[in-house]
Amino acid sequence: MPSLGHTQVQAAVRDHAARHRLGIAETARLFAAVNASATDAVVTAWDAKFHYGSWQPITAIRLAATDGNPATTADPAWEPLLPTPPHPDCIAGHTTVAAAVARALTCVLGTSRIDLRVPSDVTGATRFHGSAGDLDRDVVDARVWGGVHTRTADVAGCRAGTRVAAWALDHCFQRLARNGTHASGQDRPADPECGDDTH
Repeated sequence: MPSLGHTQVQAAVRDHAARHRLGIAETARLFAAVNASATDAVVTAWDAKFHYGSWQPITAIRLAATDGNPATTADPAWEPLLPTPPHPDCIAGHTTVAAAVARALTCVLGTSRIDLRVPSDVTGATRFHGSAGDLDRDVVDARVWGGVHTRTADVAGCRAGTRVAAWALDHCFQRLARNGTHASGQDRPADPECGDDTH
């Protein structure tokens, strides 16, 4: 299951820049856009978590008999596949950051094809993501299947991360024309899917 931490992002962006032979200015712009967007996404996710304070799956499933909803049934012995972190569910931090990284890449590269190879410190494997949508869907699914977050929290995080990075790239990190002014007419690829069309 993919996890998109700081080390993985740096390695993946560095690999992309090297394989595509980006110049020093292009590489610096790519790293600046990706890291600024990811940082803003972290702030956004943690602000939302403590604003909404929603139950994580382990609490919601084990204590379903106390939620006031007759359509839910408690399973006090339920265990997630991955350890549950000690913070509220919504919005999911991993999906917020992953979507911000994916959106920053698409905006800087000018295409939804991101050609990103994300290494795993846990398995030693490298996972390929051809598009921003592929990356976003993988991270959303991984957090749901691991039992760490609800799909609602993951999709909301993905949408928030996409918007955070789009705002940053609309206001900063623009290419400059030869005369030093911002280059005009930069088309932004369509927003990627956040995995809300499945399950």
